This record gives sequence, C-alpha cells and structure tokens, in this order.
Amino acid sequence: MEKYDFDTIVNRRGTHCYKWDEAEEEGVIPMWVADMDFPAAPAIRRAVEERAAHGVFGYTMVPESYYDAIISWFGRRHGWTIDRHWIVYTTGVVPAISATIRHWR
Repeated sequence: MEKYDFDTIVNRRGTHCYKWDEAEEEGVIPMWVADMDFPAAPAIRRAVEERAAHGVFGYTMVPESYYDAIISWFGRRHGWTIDRHWIVYTTGVVPAISATIRHWR
C-alpha cells in the first residue's frame, strides 16, 4: 500500500477556492465546507488521469465494481454484511437526503 502524506499544508487562497477565498479575515479557519485541504492520494489521481485520457466525458452507468467495493469496505472495516440492493447511488449529499425522505414518507 502506498504511503500518503497528510501533513503537507497546501495554500488554497487565491485559487478561486470558495472555502478559503470567501473568508474575510486571515485568521479565520473555515470549517463549514466539506472540502479537502490536501492533494488527492496518488492512486486517485492516477485513476482520474486514466479516465480523462479517454477524452470523452458524459453520463455513465455505475459499474457493479462500485457496489462490490462498498460491500467489501464495510465487510473489512466493520464486519458488516451489506446486501447489494440496500445501496442506492446518488450524485451527492442533498440528493441522498431527498431519496431518503422520499423512501420513508
């Protein structure tokens, strides 16, 4: 497994980063936006670069390997057995909340 450096500080001010460029004072640490303040892991960057090299961007179907990865992670991390049909893919937190509300109303 690749070792990753979570200690290097990346200055994101002046990069059109909403989290940091919207802050009015220098001493304020904005913690209200779910935004990473460190580079993505090398394995993630490689996967994005490989996908971008394809050159065609659009809507894709979620492959079964996505669900397999989630099921495997929960099994390894928590010892849980997750049924594939319990997982609902969403494009973000707000759509996930909406799907949950629609399901339980």
